[in-house]
Amino acid sequence: MHFVFINPPREIKGNNIWSIINSVNPPLGLALLAAIWDKHGHTSQIIDASALRLSIPEIIAGINPSADYVGITATTPEIGCATAIARKVREKFPHVEIIMGGTHPTIFHEELVRNKICDLVVRNEGEIPIARLAVNAPHEAIPNLTWRDSSDKVIINPDSQKFVNLDDLPFPAYEKLPMPLYHSALGAARKEPSIGMVTSRGCPGKCTFCFSEMFGSQIRLMSPDRIIQHIEHLQNNFGIREISFYDDTFTAGRENVAQLCRLMIEKNIRLSWSCFARVDTVAPDLLLLMKKAGCHQIMYGFETTDEKILKHINKRTNPNQFQNAIAWTRAAKINVRGAFMLGNPGETKASMEKTIAFAKKSEIQLAVFNITTPYPGTALFKEFSQNDSLLHQNWDLYNLAQPVLKLNTVSAESVRQYYYKSYRDFYLRPSFILRRILAIRTFPEVLMYARAVFNIMTLPYRNISFNKDCRKK
Repeated sequence: MHFVFINPPREIKGNNIWSIINSVNPPLGLALLAAIWDKHGHTSQIIDASALRLSIPEIIAGINPSADYVGITATTPEIGCATAIARKVREKFPHVEIIMGGTHPTIFHEELVRNKICDLVVRNEGEIPIARLAVNAPHEAIPNLTWRDSSDKVIINPDSQKFVNLDDLPFPAYEKLPMPLYHSALGAARKEPSIGMVTSRGCPGKCTFCFSEMFGSQIRLMSPDRIIQHIEHLQNNFGIREISFYDDTFTAGRENVAQLCRLMIEKNIRLSWSCFARVDTVAPDLLLLMKKAGCHQIMYGFETTDEKILKHINKRTNPNQFQNAIAWTRAAKINVRGAFMLGNPGETKASMEKTIAFAKKSEIQLAVFNITTPYPGTALFKEFSQNDSLLHQNWDLYNLAQPVLKLNTVSAESVRQYYYKSYRDFYLRPSFILRRILAIRTFPEVLMYARAVFNIMTLPYRNISFNKDCRKK
């Protein structure tokens, strides 16, 4: 049997900061499922329409006509394009079973199947269902599956009672991907080629703005030995020199990270890397070890400096922890990239001013400001949808750059203006510009930095699309 996996394109408007700094990451989930499928004696292909920037006709033209299944993944901002692709697949290949998976289809599984957008939805973790499908298990015997029977009745199978052991999974099928097109976010990598990698599932935090149920409530970690094998596979076969660890919280298992770092040092793994962390999961000794093993940047999710807002979003951290983490990280000579949210419940102009001021005074090297976005499945989405306090459910605009919450403390327009202001205030400071100029080493870096400054200055006025909207093609 032949399986075609599709990663849909995503339109990013020019007035969204991610049109400037966005990474291009391999669809690791699809590549992992393709490896599992092939392991059972079948064939597969991956069409990464996001990296290749394909339109719908180009996607459809790339599908092997002998396909038995077409699988389409989607996050919330991608779901419009994903459903458009599914309709065209149905039209061109009526014999194919269409499967959808990912965070958004997991939440709206029943609706997608009932409306015949797809035939099946794999909810939550997909490795066990795909393995069962690969051995021709009947649909009713596959966990995490939502499907239609012969009478068009929607059947929702029970969730799997177990989760995969990350060490038992094969390496993703990187050979099926356009590897030269992948790179880390602007400012996140020191060396190229770079690529994103995930070594755990789950997060110790239970923030209201995150969908934490996708991979279960328990954190699962890939063992240090397996991570080393994966790194060596990427280095030896694809020449990777830098990895961005995109785990929700890379330092969730401190001893696991410490052991990984010790192995990297012992084996003389020449790798530059960055990661995401929570401020309550790091310590001075761990950070020094991470630096020695090649870590040069950590992104911390500060979100806001308003303690009432932090409590409302269940962040379970405080500004004192922010200061400690920044001081320890800088002492270890690791750069800090801070992530902040504007437009949280309880937000005011004063609280947004305070957050921007903290970012400027904290001596962090980089900052990313997003507009609080209540993705379906999160506690935040449930809270505001129940109160009829969502401005809209246009999923295309759930893109971290458009207000979605109807707040009684500040207007949506004010949130939007502070979003633009945050980037101007942080990145166009003379002191910041001078530091960046002094750090520039090559002429291409001069051009890249000049372009970034220009884009930030013109951010509110840039309405062009940098990725194709596949539905218009």
